[in-house]
Amino acid sequence: GFDAAAGGAGDADYQMVMDELFMPIAREFKPDLVLVSAGFDAAAGDPIGGCKVSAAGFGMMTRALRELAGGKAVLALEGGYSLRATAEALAACVAALFNDPPPPPPPPPPP
Repeated sequence: GFDAAAGGAGDADYQMVMDELFMPIAREFKPDLVLVSAGFDAAAGDPIGGCKVSAAGFGMMTRALRELAGGKAVLALEGGYSLRATAEALAACVAALFNDPPPPPPPPPPP
């Protein structure tokens, strides 16, 4: 398991951890399959997580994981505490799994 959650961490923080810590170790390990417990409480807008990872940030991490195990990856939805943030992040992850462009951001919620 790996959890980079830290108060206020955002895309740049998570990308740094992916690039400088997680991916080098994962490449050396050479997994046959990547399993991800995909929780989105680090998403911007989540009322509990306290982080600021955008949907694009989650997509970036998923795209990076496709480099491992010949692209064989399974994401199991764990949750999040904001339905909107979870839906946006999950859509970006699914797009990354299929090597599709990231989905456009949804319109803002009504006032």
